[in-house]
Amino acid sequence: MFEGFLGVWLALAPNASATPASATSVIPFRTEAQPRVDPVFGDAASLRLDVDRFFALQGEMDHVRDAFSTAVHETLSALEGPAGAPAPKVCPAATAEPYARALAAGGKYLLLGQQLQGHFRDIRRADDLGDAAALTPDYRIKVKQARDLHQHLLDDYREMRVAFYDQLGAEMRHATCKTGLKAIAKAVPGDGKPGLTPNPTEASAWALDDAGPRDEPHGAPSPADKPGARASVAEPAAGPAQSTMAAPAIWIDVDNTLCPQPTRVSVDGQPLGEVGARKKSSVRTHAGPREICALPASDARICGDPGTVRKAYLHEGWSLTVHCER
Repeated sequence: MFEGFLGVWLALAPNASATPASATSVIPFRTEAQPRVDPVFGDAASLRLDVDRFFALQGEMDHVRDAFSTAVHETLSALEGPAGAPAPKVCPAATAEPYARALAAGGKYLLLGQQLQGHFRDIRRADDLGDAAALTPDYRIKVKQARDLHQHLLDDYREMRVAFYDQLGAEMRHATCKTGLKAIAKAVPGDGKPGLTPNPTEASAWALDDAGPRDEPHGAPSPADKPGARASVAEPAAGPAQSTMAAPAIWIDVDNTLCPQPTRVSVDGQPLGEVGARKKSSVRTHAGPREICALPASDARICGDPGTVRKAYLHEGWSLTVHCER
């Protein structure tokens, strides 16, 4: 029985020797490749493009910053209302239009800043590696200028963040005004959905990656930021009691040439003296987010009263122009 079954199985098995040789094709697997060198960094031509784009973005950012700052101050003026009038209990309708412009300009300002930061990172890396030596003398000068202008960019970032995110945001909430996209739903046509630009009402939108040692902020980071986020802009201070021991001493300018009377100046509640009538003076203080107050001698209010304190990021060369009521 077993021998019969084995014979049937052998009869049904295919005959390997009967398979034609032409039916099988062998494709060899080749691992050879042409040798090449992949450049890790760009050449002098790409570095020149980075430099040109950096200065183009820097000029555009200056223009957008002016519009941003104007819209922020117009919104603050609309929140304060007429001089001497009591604080409104409801959000003034006049804040909608300037706040919408401030939000739009702020988003564009942050987007340009992120792009400029990327080009500066490439410029700084190439300069540190010595690649800038391959540039012509005019471009080598521009590389040095870019490193100085980048510090001004960081100062502007810190100042505009405090003005919009810290001061204006607090004033809007105090006046029961909505902030962010909800505040401009009726003032700006559209579906109210966020666009491609960063949202300046979010703390993380003000962060710049790849902060260098010189770019680190003074003081502790804000708890509002996401954990692990790296920021090269100074975080808003928790209040006037913020320690100034680690902050560098700086000079700021107070321009009182438009006022026919002296102006009292204080920073974080500490009096710094008076600036004479029709004069401009420099005041010694510390860098960082501060609360500054400048009141003419005829003003009966004291620093700390509503509308007397302005939050700003103070840095070397920061200036304040005092406008007296006529």
